[in-house]
Amino acid sequence: MHSRYVEFVSVYPAVREIDFFLAKSLATVMDCMDDPLFFFSVIACSQALREGHSCLQLDEWANTVQWEHISEAGDRSGGYKFPLITDWDQHLSELSIAPACGHPLVYESGRLYLRRYWQFEDEITQAIKKYSQEVPFDHNRASEALSMLFGERLDGHDEADIDWQKASVANALGKQFSIVTGGPGTGKTTTVTKLLVALCEVFNAPFIIKMVAPTGKAAQRLTESIGNAKAVLRRQHSVSDTAWSSVPDEAMTIHRLLGVIPRQHQFRFNESNQLTLDILLVDEASMVDLPLIARLFRALPDHARVILLGDSNQLPSVAAGSVLADIAPDPHPGYGPSNADQLARLTGYSLPVSKSTPVDYLTKLVKSYRFNDDGGIGRLAKTIIDGDVKGSWTLLNDSSEEVRLSGQGDLSHWLKKLTDTHYLQVSRSKDVLLAIEQFSAFRILAATRVGDRGVEAINIEIDRMIKRHLGVSTNTLFYHGCPIMINENSYESGLFNGDIGIIWRHEDRLQAAFTIGDGTIRWLSLSRLPSFELVYAMTIHKTQGSEFNRIAIILPEYHSPILSRELIYTGVTRAKSELEIHCTKQVWSKCLQKRVSRNSGLFDKLYHDKPQINLF
Repeated sequence: MHSRYVEFVSVYPAVREIDFFLAKSLATVMDCMDDPLFFFSVIACSQALREGHSCLQLDEWANTVQWEHISEAGDRSGGYKFPLITDWDQHLSELSIAPACGHPLVYESGRLYLRRYWQFEDEITQAIKKYSQEVPFDHNRASEALSMLFGERLDGHDEADIDWQKASVANALGKQFSIVTGGPGTGKTTTVTKLLVALCEVFNAPFIIKMVAPTGKAAQRLTESIGNAKAVLRRQHSVSDTAWSSVPDEAMTIHRLLGVIPRQHQFRFNESNQLTLDILLVDEASMVDLPLIARLFRALPDHARVILLGDSNQLPSVAAGSVLADIAPDPHPGYGPSNADQLARLTGYSLPVSKSTPVDYLTKLVKSYRFNDDGGIGRLAKTIIDGDVKGSWTLLNDSSEEVRLSGQGDLSHWLKKLTDTHYLQVSRSKDVLLAIEQFSAFRILAATRVGDRGVEAINIEIDRMIKRHLGVSTNTLFYHGCPIMINENSYESGLFNGDIGIIWRHEDRLQAAFTIGDGTIRWLSLSRLPSFELVYAMTIHKTQGSEFNRIAIILPEYHSPILSRELIYTGVTRAKSELEIHCTKQVWSKCLQKRVSRNSGLFDKLYHDKPQINLF
């Protein structure tokens, strides 16, 4: 550690080394070493980026003291106080860091960026504007396709009766860029399968369609979901061979589509070597970070249609940015008058209209088919997203068949009972398919990896209990009935990060069993397994896109920075029929009061050419 940083951190102990040296480097390059405000602005910008923001939002830091030392007695010392927003804005505006200046730092409309991330935002903004073009289509063919897929048009419906799946398909037919959002179980993949079929039918042409997702597991789930939706549509509707042959049977990761080049940030496909496709479907778009979305747009041909699919209320990407939440506002502000008129002609529905900030490319599905909106899980999910602490806690305490609350209590006692009644029963199943089915019906979800109530501790304790019951040494790695989760993508073995299997005695030896798309078992020798971990419990983050009949969510006894409204919503909505939550009222309250809010300029850049800084 450099001596200058040691000296600096004695006064500002909370400043990270990486932030300090970035600020020192940029201040040297821009000849601002004698400008403390510039120096600390860069530190703040770097910190904001590490926290997932694409920029530093000045009005959130103005007139505040940062990085001060607080003693055990509560005494405060040191720290740096940022000026009032007007003074700070004027100071940065006088520096040569406007977008056109080409410096590594960019100041624009009250937001301070590292140029790389300003460029990502600007690229995405320009791409969305470019692809947000109306595509002429035959309305008669469109009406016929919609009637085939959704039934005959019925006029006179009010908003509560709108079939938003039909509205989503109708809205996307005439657009190069469209987004379909919706909560868990609202039929997003069914809707988008019908959309792909409708596009082929309306334009009477085969399309080159590619389907992608941010992770290998999400791509596998998309493959299975689209396959199931196609099978149902084949039985129910008379669809042309052109449509069936165009809708692909397999999805892939975004990285695989773009072509990873080892040890490089760039991909094989880019603005100079574009992808060959007509339609791109991106599932689980909330998980895709800002840089990856930008690189994906770079590789698209000008004629491509882009369809984003996801739930903007779920957790954002691990890396910087929350692109889907930025460009898919919730609640939907409404459609432009001309777009609403066109949708009314196609569907018979009178859709909400906004004359000030219409968002025409977006449709939100609202009806859940996973659980009843009036049931315990559905009502709890709504109160969580609304931040209704009192209402949600009342629902938890009014135990029902769907939702129940368990106090902190003795977690070890609860885990022992669960092990006896569930996990040991799984290992005693008559065959591996039944064992996987039984295991997959229930899952423990923890908010954190570490700590007494984290994934690692829970997995270790259940593993220890089962080994003791089986008479297996604690040093034994594998045993019959042991569930594992792959934690890396391995194209060689065909397994991906998030794939779950079970260790089973097969042909007189232990092997790993994984289910594949058609429900059959794929066996793999233990020596061929990629990196893996136990999975009696898993983090809520890892479950995005999954569903289980029953889940138990275990929260820590303290308020962890990782806890948020979005985390709890994501966990709760993994359950189809039964949900059990282990937490205290204090921790629950703090979870719902905290939102994952990431600063960016995407929405302003899309809808306001010159967003104004809020000076008051």
